[in-house]
Amino acid sequence: MKKYKIFVSGVQRELAEERLAVKEVITQNALLKKYFSIFLFEDLPAKSKPAENVYLGKVLESDILLLLLGKEYGQPGSDGLSAIEREFRKALERNLKILAYLSKERDSARNRSLRNLIKEIRSSCSGYIYKEFNDIPDLKESVFNSLVELLEDEGILAKLPFDSTICEDTTYEDINEKLVENFLKYRAIKLKVEVPEISIRDFLIKTIKAVRELDGVFKPTNAAIFFFCNYPQEFISQSSVKVARYRGNTRIEFIDSHELTGPFYKILDDVEMFYKRNTRLASKIVEFKRVDIPEYPFEAIREGIVNAMAHRDYLRIGSNIQMDIFDDRIEVTSPGGLLPGLDIKNLEGVHETRNKRICKIFHETKDMERYGTGIVKMKNWMTEHGLKPPIITQPGDFFRITFYGPGDNILDLVPSIPEERQTDLKELGLNDRQIEALRLMVNEGKALTNIKYRELFNVSNQTFVRDMRLLSKLEFVTSEGKGRSLQYKAK
Repeated sequence: MKKYKIFVSGVQRELAEERLAVKEVITQNALLKKYFSIFLFEDLPAKSKPAENVYLGKVLESDILLLLLGKEYGQPGSDGLSAIEREFRKALERNLKILAYLSKERDSARNRSLRNLIKEIRSSCSGYIYKEFNDIPDLKESVFNSLVELLEDEGILAKLPFDSTICEDTTYEDINEKLVENFLKYRAIKLKVEVPEISIRDFLIKTIKAVRELDGVFKPTNAAIFFFCNYPQEFISQSSVKVARYRGNTRIEFIDSHELTGPFYKILDDVEMFYKRNTRLASKIVEFKRVDIPEYPFEAIREGIVNAMAHRDYLRIGSNIQMDIFDDRIEVTSPGGLLPGLDIKNLEGVHETRNKRICKIFHETKDMERYGTGIVKMKNWMTEHGLKPPIITQPGDFFRITFYGPGDNILDLVPSIPEERQTDLKELGLNDRQIEALRLMVNEGKALTNIKYRELFNVSNQTFVRDMRLLSKLEFVTSEGKGRSLQYKAK
């Protein structure tokens, strides 16, 4: 198996973090470390022979020159050239593959000699890869994508979709068959079928094709790891979902934030827990019913997360799916824009994805439909809830769904609340007096003491105690204080 040697060139003093980041991408990724080795001059032990002879010799031994360019040109030698320019010219002379990464700066901020070198590199590298990067995560992602592209161009990697590709450094033992059993039970409930009489291994291999044979050994695909591995992030770091609750309507102050890890269905459960913890659930008494009013229809938010899991670009290793909750909205953002040919203004009914195997598994539990109805469903859930339909945008190379909430008008959503979120208080044994008291506490925010209650309804102390005992038992009210200061409020 050919292993490509990469020589990293860049001003050490200025680009120390960037050089280390490139090394981490290659040495800590199971796929890349299998096909690439990397040389950084700072990894060499101190030697007596001149540094120039060492690094130019390493360039000659390499297959790829990876250039990192910032503001500085480097110290010129007796020939007027810096080390990076000598390395670049040697790579051109030997016809090496050249990958050039340029930090985003104003040209005027760069050394003049470096600006001249960049102009030459741009023209010399026009047939290969030349990219700008904003920060360390952006650089790492660009390097990863460039090296995967190189392997594909060389025919080393079959151009399978990411989710159908065998997950490097995994074995069948990395699949937790108990997770598959739970999936099959959930699938049976959702599809209203019996749990299939088939071995778990055969189900994975034959039914959902999440396990493939390689050299006589069955190995999990990335999709299998996403759903059925205890901790997929050990192998695919970008498979987590980041969630955050901000104060106000801007990304300035966190109230709550987490990075959710584990298999996909666990992450979906954790998303729901985070959502419930960080959004409002209002209540209102309408006639003889208590109506619980969630700020958003969670079905729409969950659909947005499932959509992101199914369609994001998993080759973007430096980015994660993100759910951001603000006072006025929820945003679900996923790395990777729309596939070529898709129109962001006309996505209803369109089903095109870069991850068919992930979609197939979600289809098995009806968490996704086969015909691109996700956008329609989210729109319907939002409008039926009394809210605006979601807004779909494409900021840069990301896909975002924005759900706008009711703001201060959450109680106006009452007419759209489905029957299952309405509680018939009479069926629970409440009388008209208790229902009216609950209306005062819930709708008007009043607190009721023993004296106030008895005056309002002309009842005895014994009746007051009996009425409040039932309301407390049903967890509709809570008490504060003692003795004469004891009062009851809506919970």
